[in-house]
Amino acid sequence: MLRVSLTGPESTGKSTLATQLAAHYGTSFAPEFAREYLAQSGSHYTPEDLEEIARGQLAAEAEAATRAHNNLVFCDSDLLVIKIWAEHSFGSCPEWILRTIDEQQYDLALLMGVDLPWEPDPLREHPHLRQHFYDLYRRELSERMANFAEIAGSGERRFAQARFLVDELLRTAAQASAQVLEEPRMSYHPTYYTLNTPACQATFVARGAELTSLRTTADDLEYIWPADPAVWARHAPVLFPLVGRLPNDAYSYEGRDYKLPQHGFARDQEFAVLRHTATELVFRLQHDETTRAIFPFAFELVITYTLRDAELTVRWDVRNPATDAPLLFSIGAHPAVRCPLSPDEKFEDYYFEFDHPVTLERHLLAGGLLTGQTAPVLIQARQLPLTYSLFADDALVFKHYDFSGLTLRSRKSAHFVRFQFDGFPYLGLWTKGPGASFVCVEPWHGIASAAGKPGELSEKEGILTLEPGQVFTAAYTIEVG
Repeated sequence: MLRVSLTGPESTGKSTLATQLAAHYGTSFAPEFAREYLAQSGSHYTPEDLEEIARGQLAAEAEAATRAHNNLVFCDSDLLVIKIWAEHSFGSCPEWILRTIDEQQYDLALLMGVDLPWEPDPLREHPHLRQHFYDLYRRELSERMANFAEIAGSGERRFAQARFLVDELLRTAAQASAQVLEEPRMSYHPTYYTLNTPACQATFVARGAELTSLRTTADDLEYIWPADPAVWARHAPVLFPLVGRLPNDAYSYEGRDYKLPQHGFARDQEFAVLRHTATELVFRLQHDETTRAIFPFAFELVITYTLRDAELTVRWDVRNPATDAPLLFSIGAHPAVRCPLSPDEKFEDYYFEFDHPVTLERHLLAGGLLTGQTAPVLIQARQLPLTYSLFADDALVFKHYDFSGLTLRSRKSAHFVRFQFDGFPYLGLWTKGPGASFVCVEPWHGIASAAGKPGELSEKEGILTLEPGQVFTAAYTIEVG
């Protein structure tokens, strides 16, 4: 049974969204027992009352599970609410509640944002402390279970975000069940991993070996885009074995025709974990029958994340394990940084800064394919101001530029994100469009194809070739502060 919790401060739409989700997926949900209890006992409560509420919440969840359908149940509120409530009101939380929180993990927790208007209610207490409580919830969830997502925006956007996340949970659980036929009823827990230093915390998901969060410890500031499905539902995908798009998403190799989606398939694959320490995480993806059907090569892709202070190093090692055939591929990065980083800023307050004056000429795209045309972007300048109109014709694509790093800065704050990418022949800068609160910095070993008919993969610009036994290595860094 997959269990999804809706948690967070008062008056953030938990009950409304739980009702919507249960109806949408044709299943049950456990209502918030505290409301039922306090409606009968009154708004004054004791520590003993909170323990009774905790027991009632657990009973409601168990009862909802008996009525659930489609292997899915939703929980409006959870024991984390009781913990934060008890610690705020009485200074401590009963030990048995803390143990139960640790023992009864949810498959997904949705943390409800405080950007909805406060709705007065006799049972609600703290209209001016919602942000304070939200920060407590986020810290607790980061420490206790990485598999949580922050839900924000209007009611319709929240519903869309939640549906996307639950659909992903169901899809991945179905894949896991199909792979483990001898245990078809086993519960699936999406796997996340965290790296920590005194200055920073980085979180990753095994699907796509993707960076999902990068926060500075001192101010708990998030730098990575939260993958809002209503805008762009990814954080920092790895592009492999293709960068960009092919004409008609097709190519040929040794007389056979194949289909390969834009940016390849690695970003949607489940990676194995080879090593995980406090500051290093190593993922691996290998070819199988599924990948061979669309990409007829043997490969091993190892991705190593290393966190030092507030700098994350991303290293790729691509190996050709074949004994008698080359490996043709491209690989690239696609990290999305929140922009703006602070609520009192806007996208246009930001700019890219270079270490020296640069001249930039972009290679234009149409439908994700290179047109063969170029346009000037900068002439001997150190700053590239950000505007949405800059990206009106898709990403900025640069070839063989003369710098190896850049820094995203704001004119209104001291926060920055610095990228270093020595040896990458191509670079993309991109955002989704007006209103998208992120910008991507994308160093590539590979590039989109030119417009026209599908062609031979070996003749595609940017394709790398590894002979049997050879290894290709590349790395870039992200520093925040």
